[in-house]
Amino acid sequence: MSTKGSVLVTGASGFIGRRVAARLAKEGRAVRALVMPGEDVTAIPELAGAGIAIARGDITDPRAMQDAVRGLERVVHLAAVVGDWGPDELFDRVNVGGTRNIVDAAALEGCRRLVMVSSIVVYGERLAAGGCDEDAPRAAGVGPYSRTKRESEELALDAHRRGRLPVTVVRPGNVWGPGSQLWVDEIARLARKGMLMTIDGGRGDATLAYVDNVVDVIVRALDALDAAGRVYNAIDAGGITWKDYLGDIARLAGGKPPRRSLSPRVAAFLAGGMERVWRLARRPGRPLMTREAVRLLASGPPVPIARARAELGYDPAPYDRGLAAVARYLEGRP
Repeated sequence: MSTKGSVLVTGASGFIGRRVAARLAKEGRAVRALVMPGEDVTAIPELAGAGIAIARGDITDPRAMQDAVRGLERVVHLAAVVGDWGPDELFDRVNVGGTRNIVDAAALEGCRRLVMVSSIVVYGERLAAGGCDEDAPRAAGVGPYSRTKRESEELALDAHRRGRLPVTVVRPGNVWGPGSQLWVDEIARLARKGMLMTIDGGRGDATLAYVDNVVDVIVRALDALDAAGRVYNAIDAGGITWKDYLGDIARLAGGKPPRRSLSPRVAAFLAGGMERVWRLARRPGRPLMTREAVRLLASGPPVPIARARAELGYDPAPYDRGLAAVARYLEGRP
């Protein structure tokens, strides 16, 4: 049994957020898409549909979040700084502080559900060892993203435990698909330069999460009455290794598949050294390798999705369907 109503989508201009907003509007809901002040959304066709109202506000502004959520029944919280490198203060302010602001605002408004979109990075080293079901303890983060995602989850679920607000957490894997800058565009760029490499031969499951599959879990979690207080992994069916995936994207991009590989231990050592050099020298941009990225690329067994299947009726679209969409996308890019 489920109920439906009006929804605020934070981070609505992002890769996942725009698709969530479009999906909800297509289902006939009143959607309010939260975007940054001054952000140009005219080039985002997903936000131009009927039933989508644009609200402008900064997630770090508590008063703006109160205005954004006013009169709505549900919230999908996607706004976050995403990446494996950057200033700790920025990640803290946006990911943790922003989550606190939207949780407080939704609780004050009496919202019926908040879906907090987190990440599998909270599993840390378990990604290599396995045992990443939703009840596994969260790991200590090795970078600002994994650390602040863990803290954001704890903050949101604590609000649920205290009876302030019904909260559900969704943990996507490595979100790919047309428009993915990290897991499609960047891989294609490196493949064309012959710079792709794997860790441990690329034998680990890539923990892929096709963007439409992630949207499906989010929307189902938004409505399912029994999902309050629950955590769900949002991953594809599994079985695609890093060697498979990197090779497929390289082929579609007209580039070279990975030919070099590092052991997990060597990769982690190099990544830690590069991070120290970048910090001491205050170098711009990200290091060539980070410990956060190594943890993802050194993954082991597939992350289980049995809970989302059983409790939400989730049935992920197959890998080939996503790959065909990416092929069409890359054909139109230089």
